[in-house]
Amino acid sequence: MTTTYRHSAAFNDLATLLTGQLVLPEDANYEEVRQLWNGKVKTQPAAIARCLIVQDVIHTIRWTRSHNLPLSVRGAGHEIFGRSLAENGVVIDLSQMKAVTVEPNKRTAQIQAGATAGNLIEAAQKYGLATATGTISSVGMTGLTLGGGYGSLTGAYGLAADNLLSAQVVTADGQLITANAKENADLLWGLRGGGGNFGVVVSLEFRLHPLTTVLSGLLLYPLNQAKTVLHRLNEFIATAPDELTIRSGFLQIPDGQTVLFLSPTYCGSLEMGEQAIAPLRTFGTVLVDQMQSVSYHELIHSSDAFTPKGRHYYLQTQSLKGLQTETLEALIEQGLPLPSPFSAINIHHFHGAASRVGVSETAFALRQDHLMVELIAAWEPQEDEQRYIQWAQNLSRSLAPYAFKGGYINLLSEHEIERVRLAFGSNYERLLDLKQKYDPDDVFRSTIGHLAPHSLTR
Repeated sequence: MTTTYRHSAAFNDLATLLTGQLVLPEDANYEEVRQLWNGKVKTQPAAIARCLIVQDVIHTIRWTRSHNLPLSVRGAGHEIFGRSLAENGVVIDLSQMKAVTVEPNKRTAQIQAGATAGNLIEAAQKYGLATATGTISSVGMTGLTLGGGYGSLTGAYGLAADNLLSAQVVTADGQLITANAKENADLLWGLRGGGGNFGVVVSLEFRLHPLTTVLSGLLLYPLNQAKTVLHRLNEFIATAPDELTIRSGFLQIPDGQTVLFLSPTYCGSLEMGEQAIAPLRTFGTVLVDQMQSVSYHELIHSSDAFTPKGRHYYLQTQSLKGLQTETLEALIEQGLPLPSPFSAINIHHFHGAASRVGVSETAFALRQDHLMVELIAAWEPQEDEQRYIQWAQNLSRSLAPYAFKGGYINLLSEHEIERVRLAFGSNYERLLDLKQKYDPDDVFRSTIGHLAPHSLTR
């Protein structure tokens, strides 16, 4: 039975163990510290341990387990469903641990677990290097990687998880271990897309690639040409080079008009990039052409203004084999109009280097070319949330018959247990064995891609 703690005195001994601050509900900064990127999440933990060093993590795990309290782990805090906040539990908050160390000669970067994509790329760009990240600078690299990590460089460099070389992890019994190709290689395999099931990742080492600038931007098309443009895009991406990854979808521009967007990113020579994207301009009437050469650092900051912290969000996801007639009809007829100026449909392009990784090489199992669809409902706090949630759920159900079973675990809620199992596919049993080995008591249950260990399901 879980004990209920609501008085600061109960946490005095934990507070004295920490180098960082222990934040409690009665503290003036509690609400500020508790707040995630998604303002919809109102979960109230009993204590938030703002860790500054690895020993803080170790102390918090051991103390929390000894007091039989729920435990959760927060990285950078860019989270959808609130699993990083345990109701009436203890949060291991890693957001203050965000140092990045680049070794340019080895083309690697070592990051602490609270570092964001922006932190990593800002440090790496000084040496003309980069790696696969998400598309928004405030997304934490740890959570992104544990779920897989789609982005604008997927075709050239794979997922974020594919670039993970090693990690340091604090296990459920408070031991610090290293996972790399030679030591605890099974754990490294599981961290590459297997969720946060196995421990608290406190640092990660990534492979970097020579990259300074990319050709990227937005091409906007009128809504009445969406089916034609997307049909042609579907044919085009079948033979797209690795260097070219194309996001697409629907958004509302400032004048209130909903438009189709294509957002190509080419990482190679500018001349080759211009040649590669030229056909896209012939797919329909281009209303706005913002394609330009930009630094990768600028690129991952370019979408930040569209997804501010504190707004309310609800997401659903499906992974499509392609943009066939039926899927286009569902997207356009069920998805439009968008429910608010802040909502969007965002379609990620998975191909190239990411598709050439074998299904069993990492925990991330969907390794054939596909399109991962994000259905993003967003609204201001004072609005009624139900119509936004229903929009995303209804559209997701309409797409489901044409989608791969499962889905992207970073965007699946704790209620979508069967979809998580299906997402892991043939890797599922191996992941269960890992869970049993590293977390048999299911300490890390409040996480993306949660797996219940064998010992608790038999």
